[in-house]
Amino acid sequence: MNRREFMGMAALLPWLSVLPAEVLATPARPQQRIVVLVKLAGGNDGLNTLIPHNDPLYYQHRPTIAVPKHQLIDIGETHSLNPYLKALKPWWDKGNMAWVQGVGYPHSTLSHFRSSDIWETAVDASQYTDTGWLGSLLPGCKPGLHGIALGDSSGPMNGKDCNTIAMQSPQSFLSQINLLEDIQPVRTNPVLAHITNVHHQLYAAGEQLSTKLQRPLALGVNFSTGKLGRELEAVAKMILTGVDATVYMVTLDGFDTHSNQNAVQSNLLHQLAGALDAFAQAMQRGGRWNDVLLMTYSEFGRRVQENHGKGTDHGTASVQLVMGGKVRGGIYGDAPDLSRLDGDGNVQHTVDFRAVYGTVSQRWLGQASPWTRFGTLPFV
Repeated sequence: MNRREFMGMAALLPWLSVLPAEVLATPARPQQRIVVLVKLAGGNDGLNTLIPHNDPLYYQHRPTIAVPKHQLIDIGETHSLNPYLKALKPWWDKGNMAWVQGVGYPHSTLSHFRSSDIWETAVDASQYTDTGWLGSLLPGCKPGLHGIALGDSSGPMNGKDCNTIAMQSPQSFLSQINLLEDIQPVRTNPVLAHITNVHHQLYAAGEQLSTKLQRPLALGVNFSTGKLGRELEAVAKMILTGVDATVYMVTLDGFDTHSNQNAVQSNLLHQLAGALDAFAQAMQRGGRWNDVLLMTYSEFGRRVQENHGKGTDHGTASVQLVMGGKVRGGIYGDAPDLSRLDGDGNVQHTVDFRAVYGTVSQRWLGQASPWTRFGTLPFV
């Protein structure tokens, strides 16, 4: 075994403990329900996303960064959408889009890292665990492959019995798989013999995934060239070519808008809307829109009062967007009261984020929810 072969094996060693090689070869089941998570990393400002246009305190607290009324996208008497979410308005009109407002948790932390952990593991702020909220649910849904995360982390799907692949992109995964093609079996060392045997199985399964990903999809949908667009295009291709995963996860980073918020967030929301619109079109044209539930999340929202840099500092509650062919469109949860802020000037949450997770668990995945004390929401 030469150095190149050893490095090829080493690149894939992390998967050996979480991904049986036969998992990738499991055939997809028809009409399997799927969850697509879109992480808005950095802390998305919910107030400038789903805008309470009738609340004078919104404009009072944000004299320079509040979105002007004449630019808003009307979706009802109490709220409007940021104009850079315009591409999503048709899905609202179809009833395929829901917003959950005031989403957070008690004793909220303003730390990116700790709050991300809390959101991804669904524990109380005083508790710690390495198991993601989906990591304990997914093994009960079906055998085989449970999730695919495009990026560095599969946080919500972490779990010892959860078969998950984390990859930068399908292309990078397949290029690493291809490094295994020429590795020769090792018989003299039992440990290396086992590793090479598993790698050969993984290579064979990876070849099947490669075949699926290389199938052309003539859906007439143009995904954006940005990172999120590329990732959701890859997710769409995996779903429509029969890759048997229950959960997919992608990330859009950059929402930590301490300064120049309007320009930064507007660009990000524009990317988000374009990518989600293209993905929804692909699912609808491919006949899988009714099988998909797409949900955004962010580690926290932003402070109500704008700062001196025309941005906002770390906050607490925010909004979540849910889309899908079976979604019951509307706005869920009570709007945070901008006249009752906490000692840091942040809103108090009105919906515990675990009510959203419980809804996904019970009403979508058909699994018992460990978060029944938080109730559920009728968006699906």
